Amino acid sequence: MLRRRKEVVSEAIKVTKNLDAFPKLEDDYQETSSARGTITVIVLSVIFVLVTLNISEYFSDKVKYSYEVDFDYESKLKLNVDLTVAMSCNDIGADVMDKSSRDIISSEGINMEDTWFELSPKQQKQFDYISQLYETIRSDFHALHSSLWNSYTKIPSSLGSREVNPSRSPDACRVHGTYELSKIAGNFHIIIGKSVSFMGNHAHMVNLFGNTKANFSHRIDNFSFGENSNLVHNALNYDLKITKSGMNETKIFQLNHIFILMLTEKTSYQYFVSVVSTEVNSIKTYQYSVTEKHRDIDHSKNSHGTPGILFKYDISPLKVKVEKDNMSLLELAILLIGIIGGIFATSKMFNSLYQSIKDFLVSF
Repeated sequence: MLRRRKEVVSEAIKVTKNLDAFPKLEDDYQETSSARGTITVIVLSVIFVLVTLNISEYFSDKVKYSYEVDFDYESKLKLNVDLTVAMSCNDIGADVMDKSSRDIISSEGINMEDTWFELSPKQQKQFDYISQLYETIRSDFHALHSSLWNSYTKIPSSLGSREVNPSRSPDACRVHGTYELSKIAGNFHIIIGKSVSFMGNHAHMVNLFGNTKANFSHRIDNFSFGENSNLVHNALNYDLKITKSGMNETKIFQLNHIFILMLTEKTSYQYFVSVVSTEVNSIKTYQYSVTEKHRDIDHSKNSHGTPGILFKYDISPLKVKVEKDNMSLLELAILLIGIIGGIFATSKMFNSLYQSIKDFLVSF
């Protein structure tokens, strides 16, 4: 009875196998090919490379830029300055004037204090380091670059305090603080004499009986607009200009890997600044481009003017918006699936084409 039952089960299995609608190939019917193996290796290699590149791009920081009109023209704009001039504070004046009037803008937030132009060894080392970083940014990143907008891309913002004061009297003036500006063109200037306003005019009074010697060598530690932010690297920060007293010609020499321009003592420095409102990841700030010009004042050669430092600024009506532009995880998954599926489909098509050509040639 048990034997009969086993025979019935075996017969049923045999019948079921015969009902399989899909044809089966024996193992010895499969034909291997070195060409197909090569194609498989190439396909897998291409998939690996493309998947790796796209995953790497997913984890990289990308930004996109958009431009629009800046309608916020009524708000105030902060001008942050911190520069040292190689003259006594009693001999110079620092003022800001805009095109709306001839009156100077209030300088309540500006301090002028006597100091020494020469830095201490520790400060000089820090200045050389920061200057080199800014020089690298200026030379390697002429346009906006995504890495400059990352919050972790930070540059030290201070030279630190002086360890030891020199034994001699102060020979320079540090001008630092913040001006509140309207969003219209104007200028910030430092020239000989204290400023006065009378009859709607602006002038600087000079002691005619004194012996004030002009030396507008200067070091710019900070020249920025808006709130100070690590997201923006200002073009003029840690710039150094040296005026060589008594020299009759312009020379350039190298000091601590920094090229310094040496000019005669009666020199006019002019900086033409174009300010652009910038929004980085919803953080409002400002950036600017600058063109600088210097010339020696020599009336005998019809080179007229007043020695000093002049920053002419203009406000752009446009605003730049910088936002992160990274794809989502779902977008990455769809992209990878499309790459893998597309490569397999393409390889299948080329394999079929190759086989057809091979069969055609073999038939002759």
